[in-house]
Amino acid sequence: MRSLQPVLAALALATGGLALGCLLVEGLARVLTPAAGDLRGLHELRPDRPWLYGLVPSSVHRLRATGDITYAINADGFRDRPRSPRPAAGTFRIVVLGDSVAFGYGVAQDDTFPSQLERALAATSPVPVEVLNLGVNGYNPYTEAALFADVGRHYAPALVLVQFCVNDLSDPTLHFDASTLLALRAEALPDAAFPEPRARRREPPPAWLRACLHSRACALVHRAFAAGQDPAVLAAALAPREDPSGTELSWLQRHYDAIQQAAAPAPVAIVVFPYAEQLDATGTPRLQERLLALGRVSGRLTIDLLPAFREAARAGEALFLDAWHPSARGHGVAAATVADQLACAGLVPAPPRAGACPSR
Repeated sequence: MRSLQPVLAALALATGGLALGCLLVEGLARVLTPAAGDLRGLHELRPDRPWLYGLVPSSVHRLRATGDITYAINADGFRDRPRSPRPAAGTFRIVVLGDSVAFGYGVAQDDTFPSQLERALAATSPVPVEVLNLGVNGYNPYTEAALFADVGRHYAPALVLVQFCVNDLSDPTLHFDASTLLALRAEALPDAAFPEPRARRREPPPAWLRACLHSRACALVHRAFAAGQDPAVLAAALAPREDPSGTELSWLQRHYDAIQQAAAPAPVAIVVFPYAEQLDATGTPRLQERLLALGRVSGRLTIDLLPAFREAARAGEALFLDAWHPSARGHGVAAATVADQLACAGLVPAPPRAGACPSR
C-alpha cells in the first residue's frame, strides 16, 4: 500500500495542476476577447426578446475582413449616432429597418445609405430631417418586424423604410454559428422566422457540443477548428432565386403588413437592393417584378434600385464590395434614388428635384 502512495500523490498533483491550468486558460479566454473575425462578433444574443439578437450597445468594433472600418454602436444598440427617444418638435423622423446592407458592412458610418439619405433630404427640406439606422446584420423581415414592434415604433417615426436583400428569402439560421444555434435553440424557433418552413434545419447541436460551448475556451477552440458547413451546400442555400415561391411571398407580405400595423398611421416603404450579379443583365428580373406587384397590392411604395445601379455601373462605377454589400458609392446611389422617389411620392417634406419624377 505504501508503494502506491507516491503514485497516488503524483496523480493528485497532476490532476490538480491540470485543473488549475484549465481554470487559468478559461479565465484568460473570458478576459482576453479576440478581435471579431466576422459580423457575429458584433452581436449579443437576446433569447428573451422576440428579435433574438442585436448589436452590443455602446461598443466599438473592427472586423479583420473590413480593415480600418470602425463599427461604433450607440447606447440603444444601433450603428448610429445617439438619438433622442422622440423627435424634437417639427422634426421629420424616418426609421430604417434592414440587415447588413442597411447596417453598412464594409463602409464608414457616414457612408451608409441611411446617413447619406439624411443629408440628401436635409439639404432641401424646410424642416429638420432625421434618418435612424436600425439595421442589424443577418436580420430578415421576421426579426425586422419583431424589432420594430418592440423597439422601433417607440422612436415615433413619420415614415418607415424597410430594406430588402435577396438573402432575406434564405434560412436565417444559415448565418448562425454553433454557439448562436445553441443559445437561441434554433430548432425551437417559430416557423414564422423562416421564409420556407418546410426547408428549415431542425437538428440541435449534439450533447457534447452543448457542454463544450458553456466554456469560453472550448468554444474558441471549436470555432477555430470546426469544419463548418460545406461551402458548396451553403452557397447553394444562399444562392439568389429570381422567382420566389408563393409561400415566400406570402411570408414577406405578412411581416411587411405587421410592420405597417405597428407603424400606423406612419406609412411604410420597401427599398429593394439589387445584388452584384444583376448589374450585368438587362431587363427587370422576375424577383423585382414580383416585389413591385406586392407593393401595388398592399398600397406600399416599393423602390426598385436596380435601374439606378445599372445606370451607374454603365458609367464604370464600383458599386459592390462583394456579392451583396454595396460600396460607399453604391450606398450613395441608393440614397439619391430613395430621396427622389420619396419626394415624388409626397412621403417626405423635401421637394422633388427638377426632372426626378416620371411624367404622368
